[in-house]
Amino acid sequence: NAMDASALYDSEDAKARYEAYAKLQSAATAFGENLPIPEIIAVGGQSDGKSSLLEAFLGFRFNIREVEMGTRRPLMLQMVHDPTALEPRVMLQDEDSDKYGPPITPDSDIADKIKERTESYLKKIGNVAVSSKPIVMKAEFAYCPNLTIIDTPGFIMKARKGEPEDTPDQILAMVKELAAPAHRIILFLQQSSVEWCSSLWLHVVQEVDPSLSRTLLVASKFDNRLKEFSTRWEVDRYLSASGYLPPGARPFFVALPK
Repeated sequence: NAMDASALYDSEDAKARYEAYAKLQSAATAFGENLPIPEIIAVGGQSDGKSSLLEAFLGFRFNIREVEMGTRRPLMLQMVHDPTALEPRVMLQDEDSDKYGPPITPDSDIADKIKERTESYLKKIGNVAVSSKPIVMKAEFAYCPNLTIIDTPGFIMKARKGEPEDTPDQILAMVKELAAPAHRIILFLQQSSVEWCSSLWLHVVQEVDPSLSRTLLVASKFDNRLKEFSTRWEVDRYLSASGYLPPGARPFFVALPK
């Protein structure tokens, strides 16, 4: 029940455990270590709704869609539930350090800071198009949960002007490498307007998790798909996803404010 959940997640012991977990993640990221601790990694196409879902978890908007379209590095979102933070406090972890910089204000500057850091780092390591080293962002807020999600660059079909032509392949290879470790839970998003049998990117996830046993499937923008149904059997058939997904794989369906 709600009281049990509150005791589990809002107790001092729970907060201390999550703080220790976040510190381990931060240190491992800063110094290039791989720790086999449970992590959630979000993957999907560039316009498949990851940004809206992540902002729903965060409880505030900072134009994460612009970040996803502009950055070529993963973004580790460390959400910290702090009842005293009535306005979000957002900090970026320093490169090659487990320390955090000062809070970014206003919130509208967050996306620009992340893009600046991405460009600076990619130039530093040799003007490459992508890097698998995450940018770590901590957000302390009264209306977010204690939760960490690694958001990966969205899959794309074609490189932007000025980028190497093989940028889509580089992103694909990087996301597969990040999603491959068995300790990572994959949060795969796809627009509900796309049939599972026609998915552009589901096969990428199945290459690292063939049975989808550690993958959460999320069909986004479900409100748009609902308009296309005219009979009950169409709805039942779509929701069951029978014949297209492995046994036991049951997608979630979400509709979020734009």
